[in-house]
Amino acid sequence: MDLIDVRIHDRILEKKKRLDAHRPLSSSAVRKLQQQMQIQYIYNSNAIEGNTLKLRETQLIIEEGSTIQGKSLREHLEARNHPKAIEYIERIKCKELKIQQILSLHQIIMKAIDKDAGRFRTTEVRIAGANHIPPPAYEVGFRIKDLVDWYNRNPDELRPIELGAVFHHRFVHIHPFRDGNGRIGRLLMNLILLRNGYPMTVILNTDRKKYFDALGRADNGDPVPFVNFVAGMVEQSLDIYLRALEPTKKEDRLLTLTEASRLFPSFSQEYVSLLARKRRIGAVKEGRKWMVTARALKRYAEEVGKELSAKTGPIR
Repeated sequence: MDLIDVRIHDRILEKKKRLDAHRPLSSSAVRKLQQQMQIQYIYNSNAIEGNTLKLRETQLIIEEGSTIQGKSLREHLEARNHPKAIEYIERIKCKELKIQQILSLHQIIMKAIDKDAGRFRTTEVRIAGANHIPPPAYEVGFRIKDLVDWYNRNPDELRPIELGAVFHHRFVHIHPFRDGNGRIGRLLMNLILLRNGYPMTVILNTDRKKYFDALGRADNGDPVPFVNFVAGMVEQSLDIYLRALEPTKKEDRLLTLTEASRLFPSFSQEYVSLLARKRRIGAVKEGRKWMVTARALKRYAEEVGKELSAKTGPIR
């Protein structure tokens, strides 16, 4: 069962092969990058759930133990608990997934926040802004067991990114905890990716609407948009690591959409933006701005067999 777009998957496999060639990743620069990625991950994962801490404030809380004036105790705890949760998934990434590990992960994330930390919900819940109604509490235990068994067997022979994305959706669909389901779902997705040699993947708060829309499509029986959304995030993480590890060639320099359209006059800025948003080219999102490379634009032109022109027809 192929859920991931073949072009995105081919680009990811090529970039992962380049990353694997640098292993073991032991340089001080890479360690610093991993720390930065962890802060980015924690900030974005919490922000998606409504935490109002800024990126710099999150960093100060985690690295210096600072207290941010005007921010709630819960917001501070959400930041402080996350590094231990990431350490935990790093520690268990080589082991078969077990229900107790999921409960332990929830205990770590929700420590001093939720009185039910580490326990499945015993009441019914509704998901704000979603049409999906999670199953009744009495079904949670065996539904999670079925999900974990399905993951460990992988009977559908899903590839790692497909497996991680589908697991994440099925987990939040069950909504096994009273609180913290999104954070746990994203951590478990990353556990699956880490087990398969991918770097920590960040779902950006700026893509919150796309993220929830894609999850909603999966709720309605179509997992493809969500799988490809996750694939785009995985590719972006690979790009960040490769830029830190490899000398930057001229064709790999990040360009704004304006710079790209100037370099390739036959590509309009609007068209490059569309290619980036549709993940037809490897592009990186910095804040709310898309950045692309000359290599990515050349590759797309070769893939579709067209000249570098804004009038190549509809995106395939």
